[in-house]
Amino acid sequence: MTWQRRAKHTDRHRAPHKGVRLRRVAGLCWVEVTLLCIGWSTTVAAPFEASHLLPVQARGTGAASNLRQRQVEFLHQLRQADPRYQTIDKAVLNEQNELGVILNRQVEMDAVRALMRTLLIQMAKAFPGQDLTVIAYAPTQPPMPIGTARLQARTRKMTYTPAVPQ
Repeated sequence: MTWQRRAKHTDRHRAPHKGVRLRRVAGLCWVEVTLLCIGWSTTVAAPFEASHLLPVQARGTGAASNLRQRQVEFLHQLRQADPRYQTIDKAVLNEQNELGVILNRQVEMDAVRALMRTLLIQMAKAFPGQDLTVIAYAPTQPPMPIGTARLQARTRKMTYTPAVPQ
C-alpha cells in the first residue's frame, strides 16, 4: 500500500510525475513572462528592504550612489516580479554588479539556463553597456553554485557555464 501511495506522487526513481514537473515549469515560465511583460519600468516605489541586501558602499556622491540606487531599484523590481518567492528566494548585487540568486527548491534544473538568460536581459536594460554576471545557487547551507551566466556588453554574447559538482 505504501508503494502505491508513493507512486501517485513519484515515479520509480522518486522523481515527481510529469504533471507535477509541468506545474513547476509552468510556474517558472509564468515568472519569466511576468518579468518580460512588466518590462521592469523605472517607476519604483520605496524599496522592499533591499538596502540590507546590497554590499555596496557609497564612496562618494557621484557614480557609486547612482549605481547603488539603480541596484536597489533592480532588486525591488525583481522582487515585485516574484512576490511569493516561487522562483528566487534571495537576490544580492555586489560592487562589481554581479547578481547572485538563491533559487527556490521547486525550480527545475532544466529551467535554470532560461531563467538566467531572462535575468541577464533585464539586467542589460537596467545597466546598459556593462559586462554582467548572474550566479545561481541552490538553497543549501552554505549555498551551492548551480551555474554562471555572463553577458559581454561589447559583443552582446551570452554564455552559461554549469557548476561542476565537487
